[in-house]
Amino acid sequence: MHNGLKVRNPRNECRYELFCNAVVLLAVLVLAFIIRSDSASIGSRAVALLYIADCGGMMIFMYLLEKYMLVVSGLYEKFVMTALAAVYTFFIMGIVNLIFFMSLDQFLADLVLLFVKVAAVFASDVLMMRHFDDETRYKKPSLLIIDSGEKNFPRMKKIKYGVLNNYDAWYEDVADMTSEELNRFIKDSFPLFDAICIFTDLPDKDNDAAVAAATELNKDLFIVPKIIDAGRTNARIVLFDDILTLYMPKRSLNKVDLFLKRVMDIIIASVGLVLAAIPMAVIALAIKITSPGPVFYKQVRLTRHKKEFEIYKFRTMIPDAEKLSGPKFAEKHDPRITPIGKLLRACRLDELPQIINILKGDMSVVGPRPERPVFVEQFEKEIEYYDYRFEVKAGLTGLSHVYGRYSTYIYDRTYYDLFYITHYSLLLDFKIILLTTKTMFLKAASEGEDDFKKKTVAKAAKEEVKQ
Repeated sequence: MHNGLKVRNPRNECRYELFCNAVVLLAVLVLAFIIRSDSASIGSRAVALLYIADCGGMMIFMYLLEKYMLVVSGLYEKFVMTALAAVYTFFIMGIVNLIFFMSLDQFLADLVLLFVKVAAVFASDVLMMRHFDDETRYKKPSLLIIDSGEKNFPRMKKIKYGVLNNYDAWYEDVADMTSEELNRFIKDSFPLFDAICIFTDLPDKDNDAAVAAATELNKDLFIVPKIIDAGRTNARIVLFDDILTLYMPKRSLNKVDLFLKRVMDIIIASVGLVLAAIPMAVIALAIKITSPGPVFYKQVRLTRHKKEFEIYKFRTMIPDAEKLSGPKFAEKHDPRITPIGKLLRACRLDELPQIINILKGDMSVVGPRPERPVFVEQFEKEIEYYDYRFEVKAGLTGLSHVYGRYSTYIYDRTYYDLFYITHYSLLLDFKIILLTTKTMFLKAASEGEDDFKKKTVAKAAKEEVKQ
């Protein structure tokens, strides 16, 4: 059914989308300038400068919110990123207006422009997606996922069914193949696919053969790394005499980094506490009215250097929820979760009291998930290098928070944590904070294992019907 169809190129589509968004945004702002230039109280030159900054700012925010990543789930996620970028740009333009112009008519014009920009950019996204989703003209690129061993089988399934919007994906466990059989499989199968995804748990010899074949065939290549590789992606070139080496900095933040991070924590937490005061009061009242028991929930967690502290959260479960079950993670449709708790967990609002933990110095705004001692003891036995995540303070949000969900495997969460530590910068913290606001509007970010299984079955059935 796909004979004669052009294979989609995800990289080019990302570039086309960025270009189209920039053109549409520029066109909207040029039109707005033409309308505003004669009537603006701040003068046409000031309006022109503001709109140039507006265009650049919104494009930067959309980029930081990762709208132009290779794999984005769909139109709703694109809309959320576009809308948030427009809101953040409006907020900055409002501050500039307040400092330099104090113009009410410019503020109202920018408010109207916010909705027009979102509508125009989203319309271009819809048209582009409809164009490339036309199955009479294009077909999805095919992706082959290979690994050796049962432990990564669930992760292979997650990749397959997690990228169905972008790839026609298949997976193959090559654990039982000899090196000769694997080489024959590579020779026969790799040419049939447009992209290859390789788990590095393959034996070195087999991994090298697979990577070499994919490179020689000029295939898009994805590597699922080991935890030990977290710092290698941050390697820099250093010459020892005339010999090239890859320098990997040690996994720790220096004193300057820690000081600046603490200053940023205090500023953000202080502003956040002021802005969240009223919402927190409303949430506390709702909890008190809808279920018996305390409003807040305290629990011992571990932070930097495995120091114990009491974390504060809004109570989302019935009192003494673990009295009978013992320590366990929350599950989908968990009977222990209260009705208001489900809403708070979905929007991550149950974490708001942790602002107090940040001000006290127990936590940072960005860092690894604060874990319970009982689980840390278990994970240290199962996950290599797990204890390295305690080089920094636990965080209200982090890479595993914005890229994972409740069902994300602990192995992958640990990789995110180590990647964050080895790539730390204030800019990365800022980006993670931006991405956190995006996850509040995306249901997938709060889904559990049951959601994934349900979607897996549904997507698999749909794919089988297509074929």
